[in-house]
Amino acid sequence: MSSTGRIVQCPILVGRDHLLELFDELIAEADRGRGHALFISGQAGLGKTRLIRAAMRKALAAGLRVEGGSVAPQDHQVPLASIREMATGMRGSEPFKALSKGLLAIDGRHEGDALGSRRLMVRTAADRILEAIDRPTMLIFDDLHWTDEMSLEVVGELARHAADLPLLIVGDYRGDEFPADTIHREWRARLLSQRHAEEVRLRRLTLEETGMATTLILGGDLPAPSDVVEAVYERTNGIPLHIEELLAALDDDARHDGRLIREATVPDTIGDAVLSRLSRLSPDARTIARAGAVIGRCFTPDVMAGIIDRPLAQLEPTLEELVDAAIIYPFDYIDRGYYDFRHQLLRDAIYGSVPPSQLRRFHAQAAEFVMHLDGSSVVHASRHYERAGLRPQAFRAALTAAREASRISARQEAFELYQRAIDNMPPDLPVEEQADLYERFSNAAAAIELNKESGTAGARARQLYLEAGRPLEAAGMLISDYMLAARGGAPTGDLRAITDRALAEIAALPPTAEREKVRAFYTMLRADDRLRAASDLSAARSEAIGARELAESVGDRETALDADLLLARIDIVAGRYETGLRDGMRAAREARDAGFESVGVTGYRNLAILAARIMDASTAELALHEGLQYADAIEQSHCRQMMATTRAVLDWSAGRWDAADERARQELVDRGCPRGVIGSLDVIGLVALGRGRPDEARRWLEESLASGRRIGENQFILTPLWGLAETDLLTSDADASVARCEEGWAIASAVGERALFIPFVVTGARAFIAARRPDDAERWVARAREHLAAWESVAGPALSHADGLARLAAGSLSAAREALERAVRGWQERGRVWEATWARLDLAHCLMRMNRHGDAAAILAEVRSIALELRSEPLLARAEELSKAGRGRGLEDEPWRPLTVREFEIARLVASGLTNAQIAAELVLSPKTVSAHVEHILAKLGVARRAEIAAWAATVRATEPPASPTPPQLQVAAPN
Repeated sequence: MSSTGRIVQCPILVGRDHLLELFDELIAEADRGRGHALFISGQAGLGKTRLIRAAMRKALAAGLRVEGGSVAPQDHQVPLASIREMATGMRGSEPFKALSKGLLAIDGRHEGDALGSRRLMVRTAADRILEAIDRPTMLIFDDLHWTDEMSLEVVGELARHAADLPLLIVGDYRGDEFPADTIHREWRARLLSQRHAEEVRLRRLTLEETGMATTLILGGDLPAPSDVVEAVYERTNGIPLHIEELLAALDDDARHDGRLIREATVPDTIGDAVLSRLSRLSPDARTIARAGAVIGRCFTPDVMAGIIDRPLAQLEPTLEELVDAAIIYPFDYIDRGYYDFRHQLLRDAIYGSVPPSQLRRFHAQAAEFVMHLDGSSVVHASRHYERAGLRPQAFRAALTAAREASRISARQEAFELYQRAIDNMPPDLPVEEQADLYERFSNAAAAIELNKESGTAGARARQLYLEAGRPLEAAGMLISDYMLAARGGAPTGDLRAITDRALAEIAALPPTAEREKVRAFYTMLRADDRLRAASDLSAARSEAIGARELAESVGDRETALDADLLLARIDIVAGRYETGLRDGMRAAREARDAGFESVGVTGYRNLAILAARIMDASTAELALHEGLQYADAIEQSHCRQMMATTRAVLDWSAGRWDAADERARQELVDRGCPRGVIGSLDVIGLVALGRGRPDEARRWLEESLASGRRIGENQFILTPLWGLAETDLLTSDADASVARCEEGWAIASAVGERALFIPFVVTGARAFIAARRPDDAERWVARAREHLAAWESVAGPALSHADGLARLAAGSLSAAREALERAVRGWQERGRVWEATWARLDLAHCLMRMNRHGDAAAILAEVRSIALELRSEPLLARAEELSKAGRGRGLEDEPWRPLTVREFEIARLVASGLTNAQIAAELVLSPKTVSAHVEHILAKLGVARRAEIAAWAATVRATEPPASPTPPQLQVAAPN
């Protein structure tokens, strides 16, 4: 039998012709000046890297410049890893030397404080790359599932601008291996949904394609036998790398015999296959392979010589042996020769086979020599020290890297590195240094929404500060308790207890500037507690002013700006919303520009929420635009999530229900803290309500209401309570709706809440009228008007709408019409589609009672169009109800609604018993067109059979349609 030592690799890409053609198109587009971003997704072993290398050769042949960066698993803790790898590789490229130097200089120090923030670093890196694209260029980013979050942001910025440049961006990732608790999935979803990038997913090879690959690997003039192909396919599932490794593990006789392939005791896993092949190599080759796997990235011969302690001259034949065995491959990087594993799966399999004693020794040596490799950093050294069991060295390296990551706001990387530092912390480290480390770790965990870890680390830091005799710092650590409780949805009373405790501890200490800084912060926090509980706005204002003055007296600009933002929120809640929004946006921007990340992003979040609450959509959108950009830039997941939920609320208000539902469900899946997802429950419930699914709406809204009651904050109670009152009306339970509206009134009137009460105004009036209590409806409107006396500019549409309903019920038709017309205009101006459409329906009802049937018909036609676009069954049903009532009184409306004239004509012919072909002949249409019309008719009427169309047509009075057809309308889609 022949040896199996030869390289076994398919000489061409099989099953990827359509992707190679796509690359030809994209390369040609880039050559013409229009760029693209394309990402290749697929599991390990499917050939992503080989496909990209083939595309790279095509690009070079077409005259494009090609550069890129590849990362390894441990690089995910290195800020800008992919960008630095690319920049390092560019050093040998004459056209890109200046760009390389500029990119490698971005570390937060080379250009002063301006580059000290994550946001500016990402923008600077992207801008420098984009400015250097002066001719057709391909940039390749391999293995993005292993890269860091800052690199992802830079790649995202490049993708957003690629269309305007001769730039083709190509990347690959294993989408099912994106790390948990990072932005990878959101980053991908955002780029694809906004159409800044395209993704193609590699599939496994079919049986036929497996046969082609097997034939090419085996060689010869004849195709591989069917039984061989079937056996290979059964054992590899069509994964190209597995096909190569399976055939490499077999001798020549077995490769040509399907029975032997099935029965052979070859390894079933890729890892075992690799180890089987490695076992047939020389001892020196196995040693180098194991050392290379420990290094974890590409390596140079001189670094390998240092790690295994061999003369450099002795390595060359052994490296060639590994190359011949297709374990590693050589390549030039800048001006040095490098080697790397042919696939990460090979590296992983060999790493797992290294004996423990040898593993520790190799890691120890790698830690000493790895810094000689281009692109390596102290992050890599810390990992090697840790795995070598050299805890003091691992601690120092990890701590240095963690502080650097924190300084540039690489929060996920900082968290992981601080964790490594704690895991390797020397037992004799001074208590003060231990406390400082745990405090930093707590802050890093809180920044990425790991609230439990943050609370545990914060409690430990507080304990250590007390042991060290530093009570002020210990009091300061109570903030971790506060944040853990707040994000966990604790009642407001619990939060106030924490701030009171902190202030009591601080008051017992001697006055110093540092003490006053901490006191100012907690004073401001207590004022915030009062605002959220809506218990005493004047006391909240007084404490916020005191906190700002105290902060300014000790030069604490960050807390002073935080207090300014709090005062702006108090102004908004108190009805001074124009001043509050203006001052709040100014303070949020100042905090952002000053690098006060938590203050800035939280300020944007709160302003967006309040602007949406008072129906100022334009300011809310502005705050969301700036705030989400900032939250993404600094990896602040808590505020980002709450702002994304607020955007879903705005989408619902504006009638973008599909977008609202999709966004809210995504935020619910990516659950962060309870406060961050309550609004998502409301949005999903309101969309279900609007679509006519009351049971589903009730389920979501009741879950939200239960969470709100547990937290005890009105902002989390009143919205779902209103949604449930609307749901009660939809199910004709007027008494239940009245009860919920009265509860909303009791809550709002007790604490002076106005903005969140506004939606109840119309719902309450409608509920009282439906319960046949028109006098109570009038009294309800009077109560609401008195409560909202200073809020007419915000509450005007609701008050006019409710007043119109009450007057309509009382028979004051002219006054009702005027009020309802004001309501329609007001709701439209505020972009409130649900409320505006109901106001139109109510106005149409009023006009019908005034015998102005033509005007009512025009409004109902408009409502139908809106309802069809929204797919809102309640709105459509009410419009149809009014139309039918109007027809009985001579309403000048087309009797064939909701069908178009053409559809009605076809429906009558269906009712006459004609087939589609006969109808087509009758109307001189194609059968395909008639079939499409019939499908639309079935959908619009909500029926499933032609007989039901005939039954409906029989109910419509015989009226000849006008000569010219009306424009087609949207069909009513089935509820999601």
